[in-house]
Amino acid sequence: MVDPAAWRAADLTRLDDWSYRLSDEDCDEVAAAVHDVQRRGVAPENVTRENFPLGGFAEILRDVRRELTDGRGMVMLQGFPLDRLDRQGQFIAYLGMGDHLGRPMSQNPQGHLIGHVRDVGADYADPVVRAYKTRAALVFHCDRCTYVGLMCLQTAKSGGESMVTSSVTVYNRMLERWPDLVEVLTQDFYRSKMGEIDPGESPFYTQPIFTFYKGYFSAIGAGSYIDKAQKLPGVPPMSSAQKEAIRLYRETAAECAVDIPFAPGDIQLLNNYVTLHARRGYEDWPDPDRRRHLLRLWLSDLGARPIPAQQLKDFGTGVLVQGVTPNVPLDVFEPAA
Repeated sequence: MVDPAAWRAADLTRLDDWSYRLSDEDCDEVAAAVHDVQRRGVAPENVTRENFPLGGFAEILRDVRRELTDGRGMVMLQGFPLDRLDRQGQFIAYLGMGDHLGRPMSQNPQGHLIGHVRDVGADYADPVVRAYKTRAALVFHCDRCTYVGLMCLQTAKSGGESMVTSSVTVYNRMLERWPDLVEVLTQDFYRSKMGEIDPGESPFYTQPIFTFYKGYFSAIGAGSYIDKAQKLPGVPPMSSAQKEAIRLYRETAAECAVDIPFAPGDIQLLNNYVTLHARRGYEDWPDPDRRRHLLRLWLSDLGARPIPAQQLKDFGTGVLVQGVTPNVPLDVFEPAA
């Protein structure tokens, strides 16, 4: 299959080829927009492209969106002005920039529009614990949104590198080697909702790995949601063909992947329908103020690659729980508003 998102690891050896470093003028526009929002008392959760205008940098972000939608499906922004903004200002800028690409969505039952990716001592083996709360290595997966952004505030003492692979390349390679298992991956797999549901709602849903719709390919990964669904009542065990297909899918994803190092001020943006991402396990600093800390943004873009209605339903709304208002906690341990 020919697709601009069908890149290989060798195509991304030069970060400069697929990244954009914010200029001094870009940073000035971002800082000015933040200070205006703060002066007017706009809450971070109410920041939009309309009240966060960016002048010339807005055109750069339009190019970024085009690359995410019609190009490689991944972009690295570098040089975000962390040192020019206080913590609230950093969050305002991140949400404001994000709204130029798509609509920020809630990521958890607490209604958080920005997720703190940081080890809080949670047990990854727990069937309802999401991996971003741990320092464990993560299998290749995608998030439940159109675009996911990861902004680096602090790096780990060692490890924690991001790994990214093209879903299109994984599909093409598997189609050459195991076409029968590719067919299996176009069928539904049970996925856990990780306990993030309203009372009475099903704790799982079903989606295929590979999908074709209106001539467009999309994929939604085979992460821990599939493994943890196997522990839920009412979920049938996977067949031997499904297990083999998932095993080879994960091996192929790792084989096609490229390591992406993070530095403070980097923002990695991925289109979840054509890329997968993973993380190496890491050792953190003993000093709490130095520990690895990324900020995650989930964005919905209904004008992006066409996808089936059920996939849009599951990936286009975020985690919505009755009675919870979207909010932006500035600290990982801050309670929901």
